[in-house]
Amino acid sequence: MRMAAVALLLVLAACGTGPDEPKASSSTAPPAAGQPAASPTTPAPTGDPVPAALSRFRCDPDGAGAFTASGILSNATKAAVTFQVTVFVGQPGPAPQSARTKQVPKVAPGGSVDFQLDQVPAAPEGGTCHVQVLTTK
Repeated sequence: MRMAAVALLLVLAACGTGPDEPKASSSTAPPAAGQPAASPTTPAPTGDPVPAALSRFRCDPDGAGAFTASGILSNATKAAVTFQVTVFVGQPGPAPQSARTKQVPKVAPGGSVDFQLDQVPAAPEGGTCHVQVLTTK
């Protein structure tokens, strides 16, 4: 699993989000008990948080124990940007948790795009949806 997702979850734990905040798409799961965390296969993302880029965020249970997150990403800059949206459902804390991350590439200046993340895993103890939106570099 990616260490970047663990780091992201720590950031998300520090700033819970409401229904109008961003979300995400690749999977990350905690290591099995007694197993060391895997080394990241890709470098941690760099970028700037842009919570204002997210609107109409929804995070709904799918009836099968996971969640579906969706929303609109808007680029208010004068250059095309790539957004990275990460969502997890659970209680913020220091332990690694499963999340989904999605890259939304090349959103035109002044443009917007709908996105959806399916099968966002929920923590066994439950919790709320947490989302982070970055512009990546």
